[in-house]
Amino acid sequence: MDDTDNGKILDIRSFSTDVLIFSSGQAVLLAFVFIQSLIIPKYLSTAEYGYWQLFLLLTTYVGILHLGFLDGIFVRWAGKNFDDIRDEIAIAFRFILIEQGIIIGILLLIIGLIDVPSRGIAVAVLVNAVIVNLLTFFLFIAQATKQFKLVTFAYIGRGFLFLILVLIIFFSGYFSYVLVILASMITSLLVLSFFIFHTRSYLFHHNSDRKSLLQYGKDNIGIGLFILLGNFIALTFMTIDQLTVGSFFSITQFAIYAFAVNMCGLAVVFLQAVSQVFFPYLSGSGSETRKKAYTLIRPALLIFWAGILAFYFPFSVAIRYYLPQYATSLPLMAILLCTVAFSGQINILHVNFFRVYRKQRVYFILAGISLIGAVALNLLAVFLFGTLTAVAATAVISFTLWYLLNEVTLRHLVSVPVVEIVRWACIIVMYIAAFLGTYMLSETWIVGFGVYSVLFVVITTIFIRKETVWLLRQILKIIERRKSA
Repeated sequence: MDDTDNGKILDIRSFSTDVLIFSSGQAVLLAFVFIQSLIIPKYLSTAEYGYWQLFLLLTTYVGILHLGFLDGIFVRWAGKNFDDIRDEIAIAFRFILIEQGIIIGILLLIIGLIDVPSRGIAVAVLVNAVIVNLLTFFLFIAQATKQFKLVTFAYIGRGFLFLILVLIIFFSGYFSYVLVILASMITSLLVLSFFIFHTRSYLFHHNSDRKSLLQYGKDNIGIGLFILLGNFIALTFMTIDQLTVGSFFSITQFAIYAFAVNMCGLAVVFLQAVSQVFFPYLSGSGSETRKKAYTLIRPALLIFWAGILAFYFPFSVAIRYYLPQYATSLPLMAILLCTVAFSGQINILHVNFFRVYRKQRVYFILAGISLIGAVALNLLAVFLFGTLTAVAATAVISFTLWYLLNEVTLRHLVSVPVVEIVRWACIIVMYIAAFLGTYMLSETWIVGFGVYSVLFVVITTIFIRKETVWLLRQILKIIERRKSA
């Protein structure tokens, strides 16, 4: 991946180093998340755990409240040096601060005037929205300018502080979902305070009048609006199964399903690391290099996902032993893990390529079509079958359809023939069939782990041997470079 294109190349060494740094941080964060994931569902009742997960689910939607402004500045700043954007940071911060104050204030007033279900959680989500969006502002600055050590520090710090607060609540003897929600908000606020202190020398510098402030916000919202709408629809798509369960099933059933989703989320921590590092590098590279990146990163994602599936079998034993009240979530977890094959590629490859080629409207339309299909399929699952398993299976089908729509649309930009799209889709299906078949037929976790591991090696060796060898060589090169550095 060293070919040039108008002088623009994807620096594979720097990219790999940043992925390694960020992934190492995500590994530490994963340890923190795993520990708190063992404590919270263990000592909250199933209903309280459901309310905690409802707060987290609603919090994922608060990004829409910045109206696309943050997406706009991220696209404009991606791949630039910090000195290139230094003068814009003050005006950007003032705009997002004022905009959030106005919008959140109006929404809180509306909630106070009308009767809404779970009003306490709604208020907590809106207050948390200000903190989350301001924190996203600083994280976007660091990501756009490739300061991934700072981003890693922020994520680790937030995970560590939240774990400490959860432990304090646990040992206090007053463990409740309300205190866990407060701990989450306090943690984000502390990390936000660190960023404000870190950037204080130029954060409050006045270099524009009110008119230019409004124009600056309007210009960036114009850039980021369709990215925001596309991301919002994509987020709604990715959580439509949880929204469906929350709407048509009891809070305890929602807790069971949310637990399965939460555990599957542990498998995508490293994929998220690649996603956040990928765009700044992709934005600064040429078209030919982007095409190569597309064809080379996809097998890495699939191999990682398919390999992770093997660990479901010993993990399921630990869940049955430690959290028997959530044992019924294990079949759901097995099914939902299959969606990671598609969601990983959508979040890392598809989203970033639509964004870098400024095809936000196309992405928005495809996401909208996929969401309409997902809603229809989820409603059919509820009214025809009425089971959580049916909803989980629907998620796999929905992701498959969205993945194929994106692949067909992007093939002209990344020069991928239809036969390659079919080939990779078949490989994914083979991995899924091997995993679910092993899951259904194996009587013990040892047999399941062993049989699937063999099938994984066979499928990988036969169908993607060339790509696997290339990836192994790149990993060895990176290790050698780090030893010699």
